[in-house]
Amino acid sequence: MSNLICDKLKQLKPYDPGIDDCSIHLDANESCMELSDAMKKKIGEKILGIHYNRYPDPLAAEICDLFGKRYNIPPRFITAGNGSDELITLMLGAFVQSGEKVLITEPDFSMYRIYCSTAECEPVILGKNGELTFDPDEMIEKANAEKVRLIIFSNPCNPTGQGICREDALKIVEKSNCLVVVDEAYMDFWNQSVLEAAPAAENLIVLKTCSKIGFAAGRLGFAVSNSTLTDYLRAAKSPYNLNSLTQAAASVFLGEKDYLTGAIDGIKRSRDRLYKSLKQLEEQYGQKMRVYETHTNFVLVRFTDSKAVCNTLKSFSISVRFISGCLRITAGTEQENKELISALSKILQA
Repeated sequence: MSNLICDKLKQLKPYDPGIDDCSIHLDANESCMELSDAMKKKIGEKILGIHYNRYPDPLAAEICDLFGKRYNIPPRFITAGNGSDELITLMLGAFVQSGEKVLITEPDFSMYRIYCSTAECEPVILGKNGELTFDPDEMIEKANAEKVRLIIFSNPCNPTGQGICREDALKIVEKSNCLVVVDEAYMDFWNQSVLEAAPAAENLIVLKTCSKIGFAAGRLGFAVSNSTLTDYLRAAKSPYNLNSLTQAAASVFLGEKDYLTGAIDGIKRSRDRLYKSLKQLEEQYGQKMRVYETHTNFVLVRFTDSKAVCNTLKSFSISVRFISGCLRITAGTEQENKELISALSKILQA
């Protein structure tokens, strides 16, 4: 059968979601805030009105309008997708031809490299420094020297939790001779967004997702760009890429402005408590661990043996993400955070 599989698939290393049977999951950067019963009831009532024998709205007009109102973006600049992942693959397939170069940073969202592989793009890697950041001027210089077709990076970054300021992101857009995709999956937890600049910029696409703020099950993402780029994205996507169930549920989710604001604030409070508790551990065990600053809904920690700590946490039925020699720990509920800190204290004392 090997003759049926092309080389790009033979070399592909699949994404490992790290699914296990732990009772506390702090490994996937999901929201620790469950939807209220009232919202679930509204979603159920909305779903009752779906005509299951009909295709969904191909442009997802209602939810693009609601998303636009939330972020002050006119709907004509918005493309809805089946999560940001679909939009990333769409952009690589639509705007980059086989063999052309795409600049990515490392460490960053691991799927960028995988999607480059399946799109037959050549990844150009900009490595990050010891503080897990990169120099915007170095990115611009490398992108222009390598004549890349597209730059993509997450800001703030998954898995590092670090980010570059709005001015630096816009500098990259202005000075780079290519399309720039800024993945703002975690920007609801920070204040350095370039989203409002996208409709007027010639070469900028900004990605957003609802997965981190409580709608991971719905798999809903958005791309914001000027009208020309938006038209090309809409032309290249599948005709009915976003199913009616997601559109119905999202119309309720995005319409609850006060709920979303409260949920995001709650996630940020959880993250801040987690970060503070981890920093207190660092004061005791600084020779064994380092806690990185974060602008996301998770905290990155480097231990002297992060893999061992990750495995030992599973004996406490706690799952975190081992990545880039560190542990990426999602902010959980207050009780989940307490159990994590208690387990880490016992591990570090041993």
